[in-house]
Amino acid sequence: MYMGTSVRRLEDRRFLTGAGRYVDDIAVGTAAAHAIFVRSAHANADLKSVSVDVARAMPGVLCVLTGEDYEKAGLGRFVVWSPVSSTDKVERPPMMQAGLAKDRVCYVGEPIAVVVAETKQQALDAAEAVEVEYTPRPSITDTSRALDPDAPLVHPNLPSNLAYVVEVGDAARVEAAFTDAAHVVELELVNTRITANPMEPRCILATYERATDQYTIWVSHQGPHMLRRDLAENTLRHPEHKIRVVAPDVGGGFGMKFANHPEEPTLCWAAKVVGRPVRWTSTRSEGLISDSQARDHWTKCRMAFDKDGRILAISADTVASLGAYQTRMGGSIPAQFYPNSLVGPYTIPAVHCRVRCVYTNAPPIQSYRGAGRPEANYVLESLIENGAHQMGIDPGKLRATNFIPASAFPYTTPLGLTYDVADPGEMWRKAQALFGYEEMREEQKRSRGGRLLLGIGIACFIDCVGAPSRVAAAFGRKVVGGWDSATVRIHPTGQVTVLAGSHSHGQGHATTYAQIAADALHCAVHDVEVIEGDTAQVQYGHGTWGSRSTITAGTAVHKAATALFQKCRAIAAHLLECSASDLSFEGGDFRVVGTDRRLPFRSVTLAAYQGGNLPDGMEPGLEQLAAHDPLDRSYASGLHLCAVTVDCETGRVTIRRYVAIDDCGRVINPMIVEGQAHGGIVQGVGQALMEHCAFDLESGQPLAGTFMDYAMPRASDFPRFDIGFHETPSPTNPLGVKGSGESGTIGALGAIRNAVVDALWPLGVRHIDMPITPARVWEALKAASKRR
Repeated sequence: MYMGTSVRRLEDRRFLTGAGRYVDDIAVGTAAAHAIFVRSAHANADLKSVSVDVARAMPGVLCVLTGEDYEKAGLGRFVVWSPVSSTDKVERPPMMQAGLAKDRVCYVGEPIAVVVAETKQQALDAAEAVEVEYTPRPSITDTSRALDPDAPLVHPNLPSNLAYVVEVGDAARVEAAFTDAAHVVELELVNTRITANPMEPRCILATYERATDQYTIWVSHQGPHMLRRDLAENTLRHPEHKIRVVAPDVGGGFGMKFANHPEEPTLCWAAKVVGRPVRWTSTRSEGLISDSQARDHWTKCRMAFDKDGRILAISADTVASLGAYQTRMGGSIPAQFYPNSLVGPYTIPAVHCRVRCVYTNAPPIQSYRGAGRPEANYVLESLIENGAHQMGIDPGKLRATNFIPASAFPYTTPLGLTYDVADPGEMWRKAQALFGYEEMREEQKRSRGGRLLLGIGIACFIDCVGAPSRVAAAFGRKVVGGWDSATVRIHPTGQVTVLAGSHSHGQGHATTYAQIAADALHCAVHDVEVIEGDTAQVQYGHGTWGSRSTITAGTAVHKAATALFQKCRAIAAHLLECSASDLSFEGGDFRVVGTDRRLPFRSVTLAAYQGGNLPDGMEPGLEQLAAHDPLDRSYASGLHLCAVTVDCETGRVTIRRYVAIDDCGRVINPMIVEGQAHGGIVQGVGQALMEHCAFDLESGQPLAGTFMDYAMPRASDFPRFDIGFHETPSPTNPLGVKGSGESGTIGALGAIRNAVVDALWPLGVRHIDMPITPARVWEALKAASKRR
């Protein structure tokens, strides 16, 4: 059995030896031309003119295309795939982006024109010669002020910057709980705007074959079939079967590369115009202003407790930025994923949440690792932490008092979700033991009064993933279903190819899926090859996002491989002239139980393809397509414990210890899940302590345009992570798996924030907004000292 063991990643040898094949490594027959985009220098402006004559005449330039050309070519705008119904019943048309802006620009970095030239330097020179005349308008990048009566309008055709309102829960019951509460905690929280910055920036290589009317686009993307469908139906407006999308090795995505960006249809079109392959690779500075971004919430929230510390209610009023335009699924993140995650693993009788989604003059919002759940958990855990301190209760004890007991699962929350299975209390017990919680509390007491103060932060969560298609359709999602697919092919020689509809960009699918297939087929894991990412090879699938791949595509692999093994068993029984029930499989052979008669697996696979001696009615060959649509959502859960030291003189926060207990159901490969936890924690800590897409509030200009200004976490910022598991297999899929890829990020924000507050509470600090930089810590300490 391979499942449950730490099989070394099968794909890593080629990555570590430089044999990975990324978009920039792709070579095509004809030398590729190079594209450079002319981008808006203003956050909000009318385009008076775009003059390209000088640029078109420059050496090596093949074409210069503008928004007017884009419109004349009949290309379209993106559409919303997850529309949100506004609970105020007011219909507001979604503002969607085109490939190139024509009359107006709404954020710094919005594409206005594209230059295609023989060389990259020639394209850069010509792009600088494109003259754009603007009429600047006032801009709004402060989400908290986007609904002010005097706020500048991002889109003048709308009466305000409000896109829609979503309200969930029981407001009357919540207000009654606050009236009766013995203790009330109130906070204003900012969840900062951040961006993904994957190791591989966005890259595109596009070709057009005039003889076959066929587009091919190699692209660093998480959902090739999803991109192809969007190109066919909405932007490129070309027959779907005449578009091939290939996502080869992808160096990180984190949700940003599941969004569709303007460069994709524009590069395909440019390749057709010039009759040459066209290549574009984003620079880091370009990515910081043009990649989709994430988070950007401003929230007023409250929590009510009874005299014993039991939670009575939670209330959150959030303004969430969508950026300048809605992305195809970005609006559903604050509207659906965020509110439903506010309960977490706690018994909270009453919940109310209002979310107002707004346009701002900033790059569009899309998912980023966790997508709504880190934002919600940050609200939930900040309130509990402050409540514990206000009531003088140990923060761990307060959480344990309010955990949903294991015996109460399946548990239906006040918002209507039914958690399948979890055990928060046992996770807390495991975390305490691994962390040394009581000993750390004693050490914390000894640190009081010194320069370096010790703080302990806790965050617990339940993560809802893998919604079935019927559920996705019920809350309005179009195009993207909840299922995924796999084809398993056993070759005549007995080796196996798995074609999965998901896509790996660091998750280790080539190993995890091989383990699943090898166990079902009783073969060696090294005999299994996994292929993803090419719409010309792989059956329709939904790509990888939302911690759903193993639940959906992994289960499809299991189903297809199991069916094939049963076919092999039937062939073996036919050849051995016995009943299939009389066969066992040992050491690579089918054996007739109680005899010495046996048949090697390879003899069976050869017989399947020879076809002359098969059971009546059986078709030759060994290939099976399967899809899996979950019966219901799966609910991963986790608990993070973090110790930090805060230097009261410099404000520096240093992580000293970090423990995470994950319940992702059945663990297929512990090493891979640990790696996912490590990466997720790092990204969560990055947001909590240093990352921030900051803007000048007057001009709307981004202030973090390079890695000199957008701080990225480094290895030296972290101690060793201790990861533990508590497996409660999900009943909603035959593998018993839940999601794991986003758990680290969901818990990290609250754990870090709470650790800092825990360290500084005795000095009068009640909250510090992210990123919790030394300057912000120092200012908070200074302000608290003045209050004292």
